[in-house]
This record gives sequence, C-alpha cells and structure tokens, in this order.
Amino acid sequence: LREASPEPSLLLWLAWRLGWECGAAVRALHEADIAWGTYPDAMGIHCNAHVNNLVVKPPGAGAAAGTFLAALDFDMAFVRGGYVAEAAASHAGLGLDGWEGVLNFEATMGMKTTLSGSDFANTGVANDAAAVALPASHAVPEIAFRDTLVTAYDAARAGAEDAHPVSPPLYEAAYDLIRLALCTT
Repeated sequence: LREASPEPSLLLWLAWRLGWECGAAVRALHEADIAWGTYPDAMGIHCNAHVNNLVVKPPGAGAAAGTFLAALDFDMAFVRGGYVAEAAASHAGLGLDGWEGVLNFEATMGMKTTLSGSDFANTGVANDAAAVALPASHAVPEIAFRDTLVTAYDAARAGAEDAHPVSPPLYEAAYDLIRLALCTT
C-alpha cells in the first residue's frame, strides 16, 4: 500500500473517509432544507443525526463510488415547511425554536458530538464503548482517530476540498479493516 498511496496511515485515511461521508450526508440534507429529525420528546431531545443512523454498505454498492456508508432512519425527517416552532418552545434555550437552530443542533450536538465519542444527542443507544476499559496505550490512537473523523466531517460540511480523496487500493484494504471490526463487535 505504501507504494500505491501517499497516505501515511490506512487507519487514519479510513477515519477521514468516514468523517467526510458523515459531513457530506448532513450537508446534503441541510442544503435541501431537510432536517434528519430533531425535536423534543418524552426522553429529552430526539435527534436522528448521529452515527447509529449510518450503515456500512457492501463494497461497490450504491451510486456514489468509493463510499463506505449509507444514511438511514428518515421516518422522523421533515422539511422547513413542516417545521412547527411551537412544538420545540420548551427547548428554546438549545436553539430548537428556529429552523436554523434545528439544523445547527443536528450538525453540532448530533453528528459532530457522536463522532467525537459522546452519546448526548442519541437517546436510543448508549455509548457502551465508554464502559469498556481500554489500555492506556490506546488513548492516543483513539484521540487521533476521533480528531480525524471530526476534522473531515467539518471539512465536508463546509464544502472544502477533500484532502484525502478516494484511493482504490486504500478503499479495498480499508474494507478488510471494516470486515475485521464488524467481526469483533
């Protein structure tokens, strides 16, 4: 792989790609004036913009070549015209009483915080990874991975140039890592 790509690390390249795809998904929805589904509910704030609403696609599946993820869970999504500010008045302090506030919450407190390791905006699934005691030797790689996820996410949301684009040799090797990770979880 070293000869086939200038990327210094397959793992960090994969983190970039995954963060980029998350940012691209949120950007596409928000540019189309679609909220993924964020509103107050009986459990607090329901927010569908989190990593548990993405699935790993089989290699080569879908229209976007070289991608790993597919977004799902749009049953609670709504468009600007369907937004009812009065329904979110109880959470006005979080900005949910305005359309831009809903989109901002999804982008920051939803997807961005789950990429960084928080489960704040996800009322449906707890972050069990936090309960697992990782060896101290894993702290720096985990931070590097999460920082790369969030940096790529921010870049894609901002419409920046993709600093680590799809590379066929890395894509194939990254799927091997993904298969291994899926087998161990």
